[in-house]
Amino acid sequence: MPFIIKNLQKSHLEPLRMCDPQDVIALCKIAFDYLTNGPQEQIYEVIAKKYNITPQQVQQAVEALISILIEATKCNADINGVKKPLMQLDGFKEEVTDILAQFVTSKKKFIEGSIKSANIRAYRLVNLEWRLEVRLASRALMKQRQVFVTMKLYLHTEPKNENRDLLDDSPNPCEEIHEDEKRNRKDLLIQTDINSLVHMIQSLEEALMESISRRIRNIISAIH
Repeated sequence: MPFIIKNLQKSHLEPLRMCDPQDVIALCKIAFDYLTNGPQEQIYEVIAKKYNITPQQVQQAVEALISILIEATKCNADINGVKKPLMQLDGFKEEVTDILAQFVTSKKKFIEGSIKSANIRAYRLVNLEWRLEVRLASRALMKQRQVFVTMKLYLHTEPKNENRDLLDDSPNPCEEIHEDEKRNRKDLLIQTDINSLVHMIQSLEEALMESISRRIRNIISAIH
């Protein structure tokens, strides 16, 4: 299947027509960094101010670069296959199309690895046990008391195993774990203090809100 650039991607790439080659390179680096570390909105504002455009336009251009990178990888397009549709964009300098083509082809292996990883079923939380532990005093502690939360996480990759214990009429704690359970099950024991736990909960809440945003949904749909 030949690689093509969609109309929405073309419209989002419009700001790149006025950008200097060095700024195009910077946007390509920002797009790749987006995949590994998430968006950097403060950089959007700097570029937007330089070219008198909105930060949202810069963000859309970055997301269009990510989308093109993913789709070109899925089409297994070589540098000529990537460059041909880029050269058909109105008002783009040849130097800019060369930079974009090199960016897409140079990051193909990273995207291929990410797509393969996305197809691997990740562990999911099935059950959680927790308890509070309080250390009243210790020579190693700066404070007289310290509260910890100890948690045991039960993780699975196979959904068919999640309710095995619930479906068993007479569960036996000493019974040997099924072989497929051993392959698809993972138990983790972790301990944290209250402040760190609150921080983790806040970070997870922020990640959850970010995961339902439109730009993340667009990237996920492009991968799959």
